[in-house]
Amino acid sequence: MGHGFHHILGIHRLAYFGGVAFSVIIMLQYFEFPYGDVISSLFSASKIHITYGTNSTDSISNCSADNATSALTAPQIFLDSNMSETYKDASNLVHNFTKNESSTRDMVGSANLSTATEVHHRKQPVKVVSVSEMQVILARKRVSSHSMKPLWTSRADQELVNAKMQIENASFNEDDRTLYPSVFRNISLFRRSYELMEKTLKVYIYKEGEKPIFHQPGAVMKGIYASEGWFMMQMKSSKRFITRKPKQAHLFYIPYSSKLLKAILSPNSYNRESVVPYLKNYIDMISGRYNFWNRTSGADHFLVACHDWAPDETSRFMGTCIRAICNTDIQKSGFELGKDVSLPETNIRYPQNPLQNLGGKPPSKRPIFAFFAGKMHGYFRPILLRHWENKDPDMKIFKKLPKVKDDKNYVDFMKNSKFCICAKGSEVNSPRVVEAIFYECVPVIISDNFVPPFFEVLDWESFAVFVAEKDIPDLKNILLSIPKKKYLQMQKRVKEVQQHFLWHVKPVKYDIFHMILHSIWHTRVARVK
Repeated sequence: MGHGFHHILGIHRLAYFGGVAFSVIIMLQYFEFPYGDVISSLFSASKIHITYGTNSTDSISNCSADNATSALTAPQIFLDSNMSETYKDASNLVHNFTKNESSTRDMVGSANLSTATEVHHRKQPVKVVSVSEMQVILARKRVSSHSMKPLWTSRADQELVNAKMQIENASFNEDDRTLYPSVFRNISLFRRSYELMEKTLKVYIYKEGEKPIFHQPGAVMKGIYASEGWFMMQMKSSKRFITRKPKQAHLFYIPYSSKLLKAILSPNSYNRESVVPYLKNYIDMISGRYNFWNRTSGADHFLVACHDWAPDETSRFMGTCIRAICNTDIQKSGFELGKDVSLPETNIRYPQNPLQNLGGKPPSKRPIFAFFAGKMHGYFRPILLRHWENKDPDMKIFKKLPKVKDDKNYVDFMKNSKFCICAKGSEVNSPRVVEAIFYECVPVIISDNFVPPFFEVLDWESFAVFVAEKDIPDLKNILLSIPKKKYLQMQKRVKEVQQHFLWHVKPVKYDIFHMILHSIWHTRVARVK
């Protein structure tokens, strides 16, 4: 009997210690330990696994501690199909968090990453695509990627095919006093394509859509998202390009504002998914009312949207159409080079006269070597300031400048600087790129994987400097290595390309309105079978 008693006691002890061990493991599941994923893998596959991408050409282990923070991008969530409803609810919460406009990357700027986190990030570097590599990708997609075959053909389709053949067989011609061959990839192809656009292109604008999200450009004519408002206004008033007969149309314009969509439907939310149902309902409406979208599955439709949310809010239900967007990260799924086009982000200060204060001082009278000022959006700008704020008298690198009327202090810095630093913020795009050109300052673009505007026709490396984010400690040396003769040539080309980035109250040939429309036209023609 004594043996039986001891045997039962042993079983109780074993059960007790087993329960304690199991409880400890369960607790570990719900606390953030540096290597908690190892424990997570011991349990059911119905878990939320969060991994992180990086934003560097090389492994983060080759970067400084400061640069390591630049590797962080938003978490990616992988969910098993058989997960329970409880985990689905949790995944929605995490998904909402990852779509926060003040994303995880923004928080890195004001917080130090743990060593364990940095080690974790080194495992999954995201390749930085150079400008020359982007050119190769675009050329390859022009050959291999086409829009779907229409359910039935139209006269407009044949006109596009004819235009494509004429562009491809354009004769060499650089005799045009209004264009400068030095800033174009191929001036002859561009000129022929532009001529055919003026001669051929007809755009149908949908009447559907409630104001102010649709059909109200006047509400978006000032500030950094003004490109979508100015384009809408000038597209709607165009006598040359607009047709009221949809069967004649080569393109169909969806006239909405991504800025107003966010401001009205989701003013206090950072969940980018919150506005998607509204756009889905719109596509369902026009595709149910007409057969234009269904004929090409949206391939001959386009939108123009400059808010940071635009790639995400349009990718699921509007991803087949041509999207002219400001947020053009080639390494993110929200932008597709060869189908989508890069929209210039323009900061309009004077809607009544958008050309006010145009230009700057000649190179010999620009005493400031390099300049940047701006809010600390995103992970990268704090790194820029950590290296260069108050470190070198030649490098005028500041946080946001004190507010004065018409941003006069900011404008004066740009007009007096040789190089204007265009550092990425929360996303890859920045209005500083166009501002630098506006004030005739050579742009220095520090934004990995950013596809610049009119990339399909302009030779950006002829008038702008591209610096990888990882090279920020050597920024001054990189700029000093540019010979004076080359700098003067680049500054001259900035002035030559300037006309393509200017809004006019009434559009003029080769201005920004026509260049945006040409990007869309050029893409549609290139993708037609």
